[in-house]
Amino acid sequence: MAEASASSCIAGILIFHGVEEIEFAAPFAVFAAMRRLQIHSGDSDLPETHAITLARSPGIIHGANGLRLLADYDLTMCPALDVLIVPGSGEIGEPTTPAMEDLALWDFVHERAPQVRCLASVGTGAFVLAKAGVLAGKRATTRAPYRAQLGRFDGVTPCDEGLVEDGAVWTAASGAWGMRLALGIIARFYGDPVSRRVARELEMEGGGPG
Repeated sequence: MAEASASSCIAGILIFHGVEEIEFAAPFAVFAAMRRLQIHSGDSDLPETHAITLARSPGIIHGANGLRLLADYDLTMCPALDVLIVPGSGEIGEPTTPAMEDLALWDFVHERAPQVRCLASVGTGAFVLAKAGVLAGKRATTRAPYRAQLGRFDGVTPCDEGLVEDGAVWTAASGAWGMRLALGIIARFYGDPVSRRVARELEMEGGGPG
């Protein structure tokens, strides 16, 4: 994985038809809050942060609960990233939507994995990471009903925890853990004080990723 830079942070979040809205919105909100802090405070110790959304191709994306979305970039135009996050779906009874069963999506994740500081998933986005071949030899979590299925991938050890960090790969069990995931990534690369400042900006009780 790429080395961290203190001067900037570009967090890319994949979206696709059937994406569970909270699972991309929660980490997006955290990185957006860090951007607000950097702008308003003028603090040079804070990275210049950009949260962007990515889609397989241009056009409107329909979220699981009806929210219509338009990505900032398609995969062919995606800039260099520091963080790549794959949210999960809102599919009932299945861990993935048809839009997640896309070789081009898996190839994108596989290719970007060595280039980013952190690769992460929220909810059933862990299945995209697994199918991209980047969870082999890793501990990972996903929504509780699907953890046994995640364990069917070679080398993947499913965990019952809400948030799992294994090297440069992070997985969050659900959208409720998505903000903690993003705060944990910020703490890892920019320190606990920065993470606590972002949490306070969001008025999160406890002021940190734990």
